[in-house]
Amino acid sequence: MKFYIFILTIVLNAVISSIAFSQKKDIAKLLLLLGKEKEDTARVNTLNALAAEFRYTNTDTAMYYSSNALSLATKLNYEMGIADSKMSLSSLFASQGKFDEGIRYGNEALATYNRLLAFTSGSDKEKILAKIANTYQNIGHNTISQGNYPEGLKNSLLSLKIKEQLGDKKGISDIKFNLGNLYSLQHNSTEALKYYNASLKISEELGLKSDIALTYNTIGWVYFQQANYRDALKQCLAALKLAEEVKESATLAEVYNMLGLVYNNLGNYSEALKYDFKSVKLNKETGIYQQLPDIYNNMGLAYLRQKKYSAASKYLGKALFLSKQIGSLELIKWSYENWALLDSMQGNYKKALVDYKLAVLYHDSLFNKENSKKLVQQQMQFDFDKKEAAAKEEQEKKEVLAVAEIQNQKNIRNFSIAGIIAVICLSAAGFYQYKRKKLLQNQQAIANERLRISQELHDEVGATLSGIAMYSHLAKEQIKNPQAGEIENSLSIIQSNAGEMVNKLNDIVWLINPGQDSLQQLMQRLEDYAIQIAAVKNIRVKSNINGHHSANILPAKTRRNIYLLFKEAINNAVKYSNATLLELYVKEQNNEIEISLKDDGDGFDVDEVRRGNGLDNMKNRAAETGASFSLQSRAGTGTSISLCLKNFSFS
Repeated sequence: MKFYIFILTIVLNAVISSIAFSQKKDIAKLLLLLGKEKEDTARVNTLNALAAEFRYTNTDTAMYYSSNALSLATKLNYEMGIADSKMSLSSLFASQGKFDEGIRYGNEALATYNRLLAFTSGSDKEKILAKIANTYQNIGHNTISQGNYPEGLKNSLLSLKIKEQLGDKKGISDIKFNLGNLYSLQHNSTEALKYYNASLKISEELGLKSDIALTYNTIGWVYFQQANYRDALKQCLAALKLAEEVKESATLAEVYNMLGLVYNNLGNYSEALKYDFKSVKLNKETGIYQQLPDIYNNMGLAYLRQKKYSAASKYLGKALFLSKQIGSLELIKWSYENWALLDSMQGNYKKALVDYKLAVLYHDSLFNKENSKKLVQQQMQFDFDKKEAAAKEEQEKKEVLAVAEIQNQKNIRNFSIAGIIAVICLSAAGFYQYKRKKLLQNQQAIANERLRISQELHDEVGATLSGIAMYSHLAKEQIKNPQAGEIENSLSIIQSNAGEMVNKLNDIVWLINPGQDSLQQLMQRLEDYAIQIAAVKNIRVKSNINGHHSANILPAKTRRNIYLLFKEAINNAVKYSNATLLELYVKEQNNEIEISLKDDGDGFDVDEVRRGNGLDNMKNRAAETGASFSLQSRAGTGTSISLCLKNFSFS
C-alpha cells in the first residue's frame, strides 16, 4: 500500500511540475508580448516627435513621420498615438494649404482626446488637456485660413481658455498671435494690434526670438493695411534681423514675403521681386505651400506696375490657380481684384468687370452680416465668461474666508447672533444676484446696440467704401495712361459715392447722439431734410414744427424707426409724386403722438403699391415702434401717410 502511495506522489509531483513549467512559459511569453507592445508604442511616440522636429523645416518629411506613426498606432489600437498623429497631421495639412483635411484630422483627434480624458486624472489629465488646446488651435488655424472666421474665432478662444487654465504662456502667446491674424484679415487693426502686442509681450518675456520676429512681421502687415508703408518697413526689417539670427526657414520665408509686399507698394520693384523669389524658394524647400498664392500675387503686381503684362499674367495666373486649390476665400478674392486691375490696364474692361464682380462675391462671403454678428457675439461671450469666472473665483475666496471667520467665532457667539448673520448673508446674496442680473441686462443692451451700429456701418458704408477704393485704384492707373473720359467717369462715381456715404454717416451719428433725443429735435431734423431735398424740384414745405416745443425724450429705437420711416416717405414723395407742396405735421396730446406727411401730387393706386418693398419697410418700422400706420391715396388727389403712437410713455 505504501508503495502505491509513493508512486502516486511521484506522479502528482511530476504533473504539478509540468503545469508550473507550462505556466512559467506562458508568463514569459506574456511578458515578452507586453515588452514588445511597449516598444511599439514608444516607436509611435518617437515618430511623432520626429515629425515635430521637421514641422518648420521640411513639412514633407514631417508628414512622412506622422503618417507612419498613425499607421503603426492604428495597427496597435494605441488611441493616444492615433490622436497625437492626427493632431500633428492637422497642423501639417494647414501648412500645405489642405484645410479640409486639416480640419477633419483635427476633429478626429479631438474626439479621441475627449474620450481618453473621461478616464484620466491628475497630471495625465493636464497633459491631455494641453493636447486638446493644441488641437483646437490647429482647427482654428485651418478655418481662419479657409476664410471661416467665426469658426476660427470659436476654436481659437476654446484653445485660449484651456491654455490660460494650464498657465501655458507659450501657448497663450501663440493663440493671441492667431487671433491677431484673424482680426487683421477682417481689417480690424485695433483688435489685431491688441492681440499682436499681447503675444509680443509674452514672447519677449520668454526670449522666443523666432516668435518675436513673426510678431514684428505681422505688426508690419497691420501698418501696411493702413497704407503706412514706412512704419511697415521698419517692423519688417526688425523682423528680418531676428529671423536671420534664428535661421529658421519658415520664419525667414514669411518675413521675405512681407518685405516683398512692402517694397512693391513703395515702388522699389527690384527689391520687392528679390525678396519674393527668396520667399518662394524657401517655401518650396520646406514644403509650406500656403503662402505661395500670396507671393505670386505680389510678384504679379510688381510686374503689372512696371507694365510687364506678360509676366504679370503668368504670376497672377499661378496665384489664382493655387488659391482655388487651397480653397482660401481671402486669396481668391485678392487674385480676382488683381486680375480686374490687369484687364482694365490692358483695355479689356468687359473682363475686368467680370473679375471685379467675382472679387466682390468672394469679399461678401467673407464679410457678410451673419459672420460679423457671430464674431462679435463669440468675442463678447468669451470676454464675459472670463470676467464671470474671475468674479466667481473671487467670490469663492470671499466665501471661504467668511466661513473660516464664522468657524473661528462660533464658540463665542450665541444662536441669535448666528441667526442674524445668516439673515445678513442671505440678504447680501439676494442683493448680489439682483445687481448681477442688472449688470447682465446692461451688458446685453450695450452689446446689442454695438452690434446694430456695427452692422449698419457695414451695410450702409462698407459697400460704398469698397466701390470708392476700386475706382480710386482704377483712376490712379488711368492717370498713368491719360484717358480723360475714363478718368472723369471714375472721379464722378467716387464723388457721388463719397457724398452718399457722408449722408449715411451723418444719419448714423445723429441717430446715436444722446443730445438729439427729443421729439422736437426729431421733427426739426425731418423738416430740414424735407426742405433740402424738396428744393431740388421746387416743392414747398409746410409744417408746424417751429411752433412745437415738446422736449420729451424718445427712446432710441422709437426715434430711429420714426426718422427712417418718414425719411423714406419724404424721399418717395419728392421723387415720384410730381407735387408742389409737402405738409409735415406732428400732434401730441394725452400720451398720444400722431405724425403725418401729405402731398398734393398725382397720387396712386394703393393696392398696386402694396406689392412693393417700400410700404412693407414702413409697416415693419411702425410695428417695431408699436404704432399704427396708415396710407391713403387716390389718383389725382395726392397721398397722406400717418403714424400714431397711443398710450405712449416718454423716457
